[in-house]
Amino acid sequence: MLKNIKLVRDFFPFVLLKAQIKYNFFGLLYWALLFSILCNLFGANFGVPFLFYSPEYLGEVGLWSFALLGFSVGGFSMAFNVYSYIKLGPRFPFLVVVSTPFFRFCINNFLIPLAYITIYLVKMTAFQLTEELASKSNVLIYNISFLTGFLLFILFSILYFFPLRTNKDADDTFTESNPVSTITSKGIGQKWYNYFREKRTRPIYYIGKRFKLHKSRSVSHLEKNVVESVFSKTRINAFIFEILTIGAFISLSFFRNFSLFEVPAAMSILMLLTILSMVIGALNSWFHRWTYPLIFFVFLGMSAISSKTGLFRYTSYALGLNYAKEKIIEYSPENIRRNHKTSESAYPSKGNIIGMLENWKKKTGEEKPKLVILNTSGGGLRSALWTFTVLSNANEKLDAKLSQNLQMITGASGGMVGAAYFREIQLRKELKTIDGNTAIFKERLSKDLLNRLSFSASTSDLFMRYKKVVYYDKKYTQERGCEFEKELHQNLNDYLEHPLGYYKEYEKRSSIPLMIFSPTIVNDGRRLLISSQNLSFMIGNDKKTTYENIDFQSFFKNNEPNHMRFSSVLRANATFPMIMPMMALPTKPEIQLMDAGIRDNYGGKVSVDYLFALNEWIAENTSGVVILEIRDTKRIMSNEVYRELSLMDKLFLPFGNLLTNFTRTQDLDQEQLTKLCETSFNFPVDKVTFNLREDYNERISLSWHLTKREKQKIEAAFSSQENQTAFDKLKSLTAKQ
Repeated sequence: MLKNIKLVRDFFPFVLLKAQIKYNFFGLLYWALLFSILCNLFGANFGVPFLFYSPEYLGEVGLWSFALLGFSVGGFSMAFNVYSYIKLGPRFPFLVVVSTPFFRFCINNFLIPLAYITIYLVKMTAFQLTEELASKSNVLIYNISFLTGFLLFILFSILYFFPLRTNKDADDTFTESNPVSTITSKGIGQKWYNYFREKRTRPIYYIGKRFKLHKSRSVSHLEKNVVESVFSKTRINAFIFEILTIGAFISLSFFRNFSLFEVPAAMSILMLLTILSMVIGALNSWFHRWTYPLIFFVFLGMSAISSKTGLFRYTSYALGLNYAKEKIIEYSPENIRRNHKTSESAYPSKGNIIGMLENWKKKTGEEKPKLVILNTSGGGLRSALWTFTVLSNANEKLDAKLSQNLQMITGASGGMVGAAYFREIQLRKELKTIDGNTAIFKERLSKDLLNRLSFSASTSDLFMRYKKVVYYDKKYTQERGCEFEKELHQNLNDYLEHPLGYYKEYEKRSSIPLMIFSPTIVNDGRRLLISSQNLSFMIGNDKKTTYENIDFQSFFKNNEPNHMRFSSVLRANATFPMIMPMMALPTKPEIQLMDAGIRDNYGGKVSVDYLFALNEWIAENTSGVVILEIRDTKRIMSNEVYRELSLMDKLFLPFGNLLTNFTRTQDLDQEQLTKLCETSFNFPVDKVTFNLREDYNERISLSWHLTKREKQKIEAAFSSQENQTAFDKLKSLTAKQ
């Protein structure tokens, strides 16, 4: 019994695992991230685990998508082995007398990759059967494809390392001079050789030839230069392998315009982690303990340079806007006031909007119709599909009465994408250029939007941005924001491929409702109101105002605002942090736009500003206002419980509160604002709310990717009891008076 315990204690895979924990903590962080994704501890609310369980390639979840994912896991595992060998190899000097030391090290360093693959296959199988409704035969094929892809990369690695003479054991003769070895071992010989000189009283049992158990041999008979030569030569081979792998991954960016190279989003995540681990491994082989301080100071230097020059800014542009140097606008409190302080700019704007309202009233055919305003929430692809589902289903059941009475649309992120798609389809129906039915439109909208986005981020955005895209005869850097727009147009058959100004006359005639986007200006927290119409009437003429809202059309009147690509407007309104880049505008200093949901996730504040500015006309010409609110999450969900706070919660809750409760805080603020407005409006205001998630335990990921089960949940949500009650209320409110 004691002998078996000692054997386990001295078993090289377990010894290596102990050494990983003790000496390679940063290397294990990458694995910790991947394990936390599998166990739904990281990114679960955003659907990150689903990207691994259900990878999509060329629009399908199948053999090739899992093979590619397995290939990337193989790449990451080998990157981990290379980094670990550089870090830990010299601590086990017996490796120099075994055949192909690096290969043997990899064989014995299998515990963590094996645990990951096992957990992944188990969880992926369960997910495919329950969430993607895949057949057992297909799931078996997925497992085999994943393992095949994994083993394929391992095979490539073995073919690189195994035949090389530099990986032979130290019993071979090393007589030739090798200047590369001298360079790579410079400054590290004495530091790691101390481990060689230490006398180990216990042998190590490792997996050796033919995968049999072998006992480590003594190395006391070897000369120092022989040992150094083995490790240094393997180091340089590992370094070359790292460079080749990094180069291969980054070179994929040259082919990102070809759909064949749009790899699954999970593969992009693994590629990015592989590149990072290999870069750090390569740096660590040269700089050792100075690696992380060096990275930190390099990052600080890049940040300082970017604040003074155009280097390292990684700017994301609004396609269509004029960024010429002579068109750059000063962004300052004084210039903001200068653009909005006179009433001359406001009255024509208000007159234009009232003209639109008059056309809308004629369109309804009623003396005092109900004015319907849509408020739609952010929430990625789930909100886009949910908003479109509610609007299309309700409009169909109301015999187009909803689209007839809908006058203004506002909101955030994905919800506005779905609303814009619905509006475009209604316009095409009026113009009689439409093809397809509602089911086809829903299927198009629900397609993946994440693969191209994540692929661009992992292969080129973080390293080099060399490609250009041309729009309205202007050149812009092609980055992941552009890739998102390209994928959106591809999915929707170019239905939204228009400049912003395309909709101007249709909105004036009230052929379609007015859309108001309100992305947040990160620099000072203001909101930029973007529309094809001038919205100065919503700014106000009080000289004491802080100008919370900035009208896009008037402030950027010299930058060709109506040439801005409509998909760029959608993107500016949906720039969820880290997923898509903030959008820069032609100002000095450069202002950055971020998701409208940061300030107004449900469009309530924009709606109140709109109603206040048009209070008199609405009171005289309508029978009241109906605010149609389409939310991805119910205000107070069923089965939601509060728990006691742990010590960790207390440490991070003040910071986490900003992220987890910002939408709830907006709800509370807007409820209070609505109550205050009720006494100011001279017309009734009714709110009709459709909720997607009603139960706290019902999860639909906040992502630009949806599973089959999630799509089914979204379609079924319209028929829930609460949503049917909301529909009945909407029907009665919009009925002819």
